[in-house]
Parts: sequence; structure tokens; C-alpha cells
Amino acid sequence: MSKRLIVNADGFGFTYGNNLGILECLPAGVVRSVSVNANFPAVEEVSRLREFPGVSVGIHLNLTVGHCVSDPSDIPDLVDQNGEFLGRRFRSKAGRGKIPHQQMVGELTAQIDRLRNLGVRLSHWDSHQNQHLYPPFFRAAIEVASTMGISRMRTHDQYLFTARGLRPMRVALHLLTHPKRALTYAYAARLMRVARARGMRMADGLISPGRLDSMRKFHREFWSAVFRLLPEGVWELYCHPGYPDQTLASHAEYVNERIEELKILRDPALAEEVRQYGVELISFNDI
Repeated sequence: MSKRLIVNADGFGFTYGNNLGILECLPAGVVRSVSVNANFPAVEEVSRLREFPGVSVGIHLNLTVGHCVSDPSDIPDLVDQNGEFLGRRFRSKAGRGKIPHQQMVGELTAQIDRLRNLGVRLSHWDSHQNQHLYPPFFRAAIEVASTMGISRMRTHDQYLFTARGLRPMRVALHLLTHPKRALTYAYAARLMRVARARGMRMADGLISPGRLDSMRKFHREFWSAVFRLLPEGVWELYCHPGYPDQTLASHAEYVNERIEELKILRDPALAEEVRQYGVELISFNDI
């Protein structure tokens, strides 16, 4: 078997600073896939991704942050009086059954339609802040993706990664001492089985910093360790390169770290390092 890796940059279209950062990374060749937010003004620059035909472009589905794409009057339970999503209130309201399923389906469909109307051929789907792992969102997203013919998605079969390699005993101890996190991983794995049963294709696992050491995605050493220790199979690793700006600061917690990721991922030497370790960089179009 070979070692194949999808490095996907999240959040094109979220802010103009994100757009600029992602566009600076693509020529270096490590980032081979991008996910696009459809509901922010910066999505108008999505046509610039056509300059990189080898890069797969997916949709970053969103029901929690920013303005809706639909007419607000069509989805009154998803938005406030200004047509903005409810943020953290979404989960509690949806969990109480106060957001009709068809309103979520309608908004997600409108987001896909917006990108297609902008000329984007969508390769895959994931979501802003992985909120689709919340059951009401997941049910709507799977229905819409299947109906709209998008058959690839981000996996959430987590592969906890440390710079010293994966040590099963240490991981087991970590999960035993963090039961809520363990339940989250287990439930996400169950959702992935449901998604596969619905015909979704995805990587074998999602590389996730295991929080068992100090390594994070904005450390160059993390990326070197991933390339060196990557197991055989097909893996995904998502990233957030970008230039912080006011929009990002208003809507995100992961802000200043993005420019550190950008510095790493736009360095052509990183792609050479990948080749040295025998890792093949691919896009969602290749699975």
C-alpha cells in the first residue's frame, strides 16, 4: 500500500484574508484541496481557484455563522431578525426540535446552488467548525449532499497523532481521562458508518493533533512529523492558512495562528520534504 494525503485548506470565501492566504499556499503544492464558505461576501473571489485545476474544491457548509444565503423569510427559525445565523444558540434550539428539518435542507441547498452558479464544480463537502457532527445538521447535510450528487466528504474517523508516533497505551490513557472527548470520537465514527452506508466516499482517517504533546498545526515540526510517521492508506489533514482581518476576528477563535500556518504551507521546501518521505499528495478528486 501507498501513503496518500489530502491537505485541505478550510475557509476560502469566509474572509478576504483567508482567500489571500490560501491562494498564496496553492503554488507550493502541499495544499491540494480547498473548502469554500458560500455565505460571506469574500466568496465572490472563488473564480480565482480556477487558476489551480489540480486542486479539488468543496463546500464548507454553514448553519451557524454569518448571514444566510436563502431568503430569511423562508428559514425564520434558523436566523435572527437581521438574517444572521444563531451562532451558539443553533445547537440548543435544533436539539429542542425548534428548527424544522426542511429549513436546514433549504439553506444548505441554497449554499450549494450559490457555488455552482459561480461556476464551481464541487468535489466534496464538510462544514464550518465541524458542526455537521451535530445530529440535526448531519441528517440535513447527508440528505442534501446525496440529492445534489456530492458523494465525497471529510471523514471524522480520528487518527490521533503525536510527533513521537501513535502510542496505543498512551492514547487509551488519554481517552480514559477525557471521557467526553472519547464519546465525541466514538459518536463521530458512528456517523461516518452511516455516511458510508449512504454512499459517501472519504479518506481512511482524519489526522488530528492528539493533544498528547505540545505539537499543533501552526508548528513546522508537526508537519514534518506527519510526513515522517504517516501510516499507509489515504488520510486527510485540514488546515487554516490566512491573514487575520476584522471579519475573522469577529467570527472565529482561531485567528493569529492562521498566519503561522500560512508561513509553513507556502514554503516550497515543504513539498520536497513530503516527497522525501514517500508521501503522495492527492485531492478529493482522487478518492
